[in-house]
Amino acid sequence: MRLESRLSRLKSMGSDSIDRAESDSKRSIESDPIDSPLRARLAQLQSHGRTTGRHVSTTTPALPVEALAKRLEGKCIAEGVIRIRQRVPLAGTLGGVSLTALHDEPRLPGEPGGSRRHVYIDTETTGLSGGSGTLAFLLGVAVVEADAIDLTQWLITRFAAEAAALSAFADILTAADRLVSYNGKSYDLPLLISRFRMQGLRPDFQTLAHLDLLHPVRRLFGKRWNDCRLLSVEERLLGFRRVDDLPGSEAPAAWFRYLREGQAEALIRVVEHNRQDILSLAVAHAALSQAIKQPGAYDVDLHALARWLYDCDAEEQARALLQANSTALCADGKRLLARLLRRAGHWPQAVAVWETLAAGGCLESIERLAKYHEHISKDLGAAQRCCDRLPPTPTILHRRQRIDRKLNATRQAG
Repeated sequence: MRLESRLSRLKSMGSDSIDRAESDSKRSIESDPIDSPLRARLAQLQSHGRTTGRHVSTTTPALPVEALAKRLEGKCIAEGVIRIRQRVPLAGTLGGVSLTALHDEPRLPGEPGGSRRHVYIDTETTGLSGGSGTLAFLLGVAVVEADAIDLTQWLITRFAAEAAALSAFADILTAADRLVSYNGKSYDLPLLISRFRMQGLRPDFQTLAHLDLLHPVRRLFGKRWNDCRLLSVEERLLGFRRVDDLPGSEAPAAWFRYLREGQAEALIRVVEHNRQDILSLAVAHAALSQAIKQPGAYDVDLHALARWLYDCDAEEQARALLQANSTALCADGKRLLARLLRRAGHWPQAVAVWETLAAGGCLESIERLAKYHEHISKDLGAAQRCCDRLPPTPTILHRRQRIDRKLNATRQAG
């Protein structure tokens, strides 16, 4: 229908007709199965005092930075930077580990001696994958003193405060310090170095000695545990289980929520999570040192520990460890023990280990016995029998021919 015709028709309708048309239109809309849910939803929103516009939060009021600092028992040291400092007395226990164990400097194989200060470090970041857009909004460190663990955290509450927090962190470090982290070599330190450079600051701490405890944990327990996360270290090594802990994966959302809405409850839990990470890191360092001294009590992988000692030129210590636990060794541990016994000239003990392994079909041990009988014991018959048990590779065939020649020469000389 053309526009002129429609206008003419409307003018010709009386008021009653128009009212009836409007009423029919309303009934049609209300009975429409598509539009009805939408109308019901609008009515529900209005009944709750909401609108379809901007969402108005009905949660707790926003917490100003000064009030957040007070809740955290911290102090605003710069605009947007809260410093939280706490001293934890070296008394009591964390799980099954006495905190007095931290009085003695922890020592792992290959670690340099001296009175170097260990600085335990952990960060909470705006993302878990790193990258130039990720920053550390919470940075925590701890050092062990004579009677307490001195723990300091820097929390930033705005992007512009990053440089001040990084500078405060750098100011507490000295050239003689040694950083200790958990997965810090792969994540925390590269991230911090990148952030320092983006802020125009010099990351002098990148030259400090650095111990990443993830690596010794993997070495000693990688074949014993399902995973080597810090939570597993707490439960399996320290005998400690967290209660009501906020997972680290939720830390970025908690920080951004505070920036957007001022909601601080989750962020406060992030600070506590970070604090526990650092305390556990310091205690785990001491517990690892104890586990190396008493491997049986901590279910340490003996072969891995002995190999670590061997790689650190502590060969005699590695051999003593394996000999003291010979009945509990895996096949790799026994092979390493035989090797170390041979290197030390303890041939009878080495042969005894090889024979045990050879009885189980270990080809490497059978070949070792063939070499031993050919060159050391001069029992050519035994060497020949060992060669007969080995696959006919070119090397074995050559050895067998040489042994046969020696046997023939001995018979002719006799």
